[in-house]
Parts: sequence; structure tokens; C-alpha cells
Amino acid sequence: MASAQVQPAARGVQADHRRLYEQASRLYNRSSEATDSSLLDRALLAARQAWSARPDYIPGLNLLARIEMQRGHYRAAEDWVQQGLALRPESAALLYSAGHIALAQQQLAAAADYFGRSARISRVATRAAVSLAHVKLLQGDYVEAFRHYRELIKTLSDDVQVRSKLFEAASHVVADFYSDELEQDLLRYLDFTGVDHSQLQALTASLLKHKFRLSEAGCPLEIATLASDPLLLKSLQRFYFCDPLIERLLITLRQSLLLSCSRNLAIPADMLPLVKAIAAQCQLNESVWYISDQEAALTDQLAQLTGKMLQLGQTSATDIYPALILVMMYRPLASCDFYTALTESAQQWPASVGDLISAQIEEHEALQQAARQLPSIQGQQDDVSVRVSRQYDENPYPRWQDIGYNQPANYRMSLQQAFPQADLSTLKSPCPAVLVAGCGTGRHAIRLAHYFSPLQITALDISTTALAYASLQAKKFATPAVRFVQGNILNVAALEQQWDIIECSGVLHHMQDPAQGLQQLARQLRPGGVMKVALYSRTARRSISQLRKMMGSAIPRLPADMRLVREALLQKSVEGDWSDIYNSADFYSLSACRDLIFHQQEHTFDIAELPAFAASAGLHWLGMLPPPGSHTLLQSSGRHASDISLEEWQQAEQEKPDLFAGMYQFYLQKPR
Repeated sequence: MASAQVQPAARGVQADHRRLYEQASRLYNRSSEATDSSLLDRALLAARQAWSARPDYIPGLNLLARIEMQRGHYRAAEDWVQQGLALRPESAALLYSAGHIALAQQQLAAAADYFGRSARISRVATRAAVSLAHVKLLQGDYVEAFRHYRELIKTLSDDVQVRSKLFEAASHVVADFYSDELEQDLLRYLDFTGVDHSQLQALTASLLKHKFRLSEAGCPLEIATLASDPLLLKSLQRFYFCDPLIERLLITLRQSLLLSCSRNLAIPADMLPLVKAIAAQCQLNESVWYISDQEAALTDQLAQLTGKMLQLGQTSATDIYPALILVMMYRPLASCDFYTALTESAQQWPASVGDLISAQIEEHEALQQAARQLPSIQGQQDDVSVRVSRQYDENPYPRWQDIGYNQPANYRMSLQQAFPQADLSTLKSPCPAVLVAGCGTGRHAIRLAHYFSPLQITALDISTTALAYASLQAKKFATPAVRFVQGNILNVAALEQQWDIIECSGVLHHMQDPAQGLQQLARQLRPGGVMKVALYSRTARRSISQLRKMMGSAIPRLPADMRLVREALLQKSVEGDWSDIYNSADFYSLSACRDLIFHQQEHTFDIAELPAFAASAGLHWLGMLPPPGSHTLLQSSGRHASDISLEEWQQAEQEKPDLFAGMYQFYLQKPR
């Protein structure tokens, strides 16, 4: 009788703890989309009640740890995990949670250990193997990260996060020798969609240099061999190369093809894939390569001939396309005098080249149409604004193809993690108003719309063409509503709106008076609102500043002049060491190179100047975002990035002058 009386009570306790556990799980899962902590508080209460009913229930202990981690109570989260591990040391789920708790506290070595142990126990119960690869990436152990992701992608090729991080890891890796297995992997990766293929550029270039035995002395392979190389042909059409030796090889190939094919105005069938691929490459890099006088003259003749043939109604596409494709190896179609005739032509181009021709025409026409539809604000314009606007209208920057991947998150909560001591209570609006001031071609504004919980985003830029590019990209990626407006930051008040958040990255240093620009933005920021700013580092830009000083007031604006300066730097005809400039990826496309060294206006800053710069607009300093490459400093200090003082960042920059090559990025706040 005694045992019959106990059994129903035990079942009742078990049912009660499971009900509470399921309730807590539902509340926890919903909390990720909430703007306040009430759901988390309720989840914690239910989870603790479930634990009281059954203290040895491992999923319940794990849930308590996850809830406390989400609340930012890492010590409590660790206590729950350790309590669970004491009961079940080989729990993959508990070890996985322990890894995330360590990761949240920037304890990367501990996180890697926990994730590694979890993955060894089970590669299917958790995503520990994926998290381990991510930690290796954060540690700067790019070779190991690439090795892990390369293995993961074999079975997780449809996983957006794994694909994105594979490419991110690959962007930091080069090949030490030729590997056919790596080449086959790269060919596969180049067929992936929804990724940034340019991140494979350095790895692909290094592999091809080993494969072709490419050196300063040249390439021992025949042009026919290069013309049939699958990796070279495919990569030329996916991204532009950023390597001096590869560029020299391609310039030589282009010249040889132009001279040989123009004689009979015919492109041999075995050479057509290479001609087409080089034309695609020049579309991607915006015809940034050096052009000799002989090539320029010959290309002019071919362009004139193409125009005449287009005007002759009886000339077939088969007759026209060889000259047309040869011209496309040197200049964009929209810059040619025959462009209007081309767009009005009813020619049916051969399938082998039709996609390339159509893509250029359609892209240009879509850009022109999008530009006509943009709203704008009017107001004051200074000479610098006019020149900068013209620059980006002529060469929108940056050209980009993918938005990358981020875990969806809440903006305020993400910012709170970066600056735990900041009072961000004014950002608790269900849909904060965000201004991206100087959005350029829109990638950052579009990423904000995709990866942060609902934001009301306005993207402002001085360049109509850059904004048109942005609006087209927004449509391409089915972006939640972003309002694109053309206008000058000096006239931001004309938008007649106050903002919770303003992001202004890489913009103020191109204004005539950066402080004035900051002040105009600050006036439109709500009290308690935050502003993200990114400015050029004087230390990181030292070589560029020196080169700009040498050019003086004669900074080139025409593409032909920019090509001459690039060629002089590559040929080492300019006295000095400019390797950090021509080793920059931005050196290898026209718009990026113009932004890098030929910009119409540029100011640089020192870390010590930043607080006073902020104060000039009545803004308080929140803190610096840690740049890539600072993980060693953070791990050695054992402190949160927000606790690193400006003096320490300045000391770190003195020891590593390129630390802030990606600009100083920091947050400011308007007092309430």
C-alpha cells in the first residue's frame, strides 16, 4: 500500500516540473524578439520552479544557464552549468552552453575548449563544431578556422552561416603550394550563391600563382593553357584580382589578345572564353588597369568600327561582336560613343557573349532609372561637397555583391553587450528611428535592416548614383523598407525628424569641416540617443597622406591619369616604399582606388583628438569598438573591450600602426 501511495505523487511532481520547464522554454524562445526583459524574468521564474521540483534535470539546468546568460548574469549562468556538469560531465548540451557563456565574456580559449569537448561527444546534438570554427576565427587562427569550415561545408553547404564564415576565414588564408584538392573546392565555392566571392580572391590568387609558377620574371605557360584553365576563367568572372603579379599577367594576356584578334577582327573559339572572362574582369574592376598608347589607339579604332557597324542595318551580330568584346576588355560600354546605338540595336547576340553584353546594358539602364526616382533634400552646398558628390556619381563606392551573414539581433541589446555600463534606456522603442548618414552604396543600411529587429531606417547620401546603386541592391535582397534620400549632411535638418540612432561611418573626414557635420547630426539626435562614427586614423593613413602630399593640388580625377599613377606605383617608379598601398585590396578597382588615394577631400585624426571632437558637438564619449586584430590585446588584458582606455588603444596603435586601418570606430551619446 505504501508504494502505491508514493508512485502517483512522483508522477505528479514529474508532470509539474515538465510543464514548468516547457513554459520556461517557450518564454525564453520568445524573449529573443522582445524589447524588454519581462519575458526573460518570467522564464527564469518558471525555470527555477521547475528546478525546485527536480534539481537533477539536466535540460532544466541547461535552460537556467541559457536564461542567465541572456540576462547578462554570467556568473550565475556558469554556476548552473557547473552544477549540471557535476551530475553529467559528458553532456554535449551543457558543454555547448558553457562555451557560449565563455564566448560572451570573451574567454576565447575556454570557449574553444568547451566547444571542442562538446563536438567530440556529439556532432549532431549541438552546433558545437560550428561554434568552435567561429571561435578560431575570433582568435585570429584563420588557418584552423578555414580547416574547420572547409570540413563543415561538405555536409552543411546549404547553411548560410557556415558558407559566410567559410568565406570570411578564406579571406585571411593563402596557399603555400599548389593543391588540386583545394582547386576543386574553390571551383565549388565559386558556384555558391548568396556569398561574397571576393573573399576568395587572395586564396585563389596564391593558388594560381603556384599553379602557373608565376613570378616577377613571368609565367612559363602558353596562352592556350591559360585560356582553358577552369579556375582562372571562373574567378575572373566572380571577383576582381588584387595582386600585382596576377594583374601583370592579365594585362599581358589582354594586350596579346587585342593585337592578335584585331588583325582579322575575329576571336578564335578556343580564345573566346578568355577574352570574355577578361572583359568581365574589367567590368568588375571598372577598367582600372594601365592601358598603353598603342592599346588605347587600337581600342579607339575598334570602338569607331563598332559604331559604324551598328549603324548599318545589314550587319549581323556575328560580324559585330568580336570588335565589341575586344572593346569591352578596355572600357565599359556606357562610356562608348556607340552606346545609344547599341541599346537601340535589335541584334541577337550569340549565346556565348550575349549574357555579358546584356548584363552591362541592363545594369547601366537600371541605375539611370533608379537615380531618377530618388527623393532629395535641398540646402547649402560648399565647394568640397560639390566635388565629393561628383566623385561618387562618377565612381560609386563600394561596389558590393552580398550583404554577408549575421545572427539576427536587437540593436540595443547588441550595443549594451559592447558597452555594458551605458544607459541605453531611451533605445527601448519597439522600432527605433535610425539615420545612416552618408550611406554610400547602401550595404551597411541594408545589413541593419536585415539583421536587427525592426528599425525605421533612412539612408542619406550626397551621391545620386551611389544611392541608385543602393536602392537596386535593396530590391535585389528583398530588404525591409529603407528610405533612401539624396542630400548633404549639412542639410539633415530638412528631413524634419529626430533620430534614436545615427550611424556615420567613413563620411565626416571627407567634409570641408568634419566638426560642422558632426554638429549638424547631433542637433537631430534625440536626447539619450547614440551615434556611431568612423574616422580615418592618421597613423594608419601615413603612406597615403605622404603620397597625396606629393601629388599636391594635382590629384587626378580622370581615369587615365589614375591609371598612370597606379602603374608608376606598381612599377616602383615613385621613390619610396608604397607596398602597403598597392597591397591594399582597394587599389585594384577604379572606384575603390579613387576613394583610397585620389579622394577630393580627406582629413585624418589621432585617437587623442576624438573626445574633444565629440565634445565639440555636445556629445559624450561611449567607447571604441575593438578593431580586427585586437584580440591579443583583449585576451592579455583579461578585460572587456569597453574597459580599454583611449590611452591603451593609442599605445596599441603605436605598437601596431595598421591596427586601425579600417578606421577608428566609436560610439557617442547625446546627454538627456
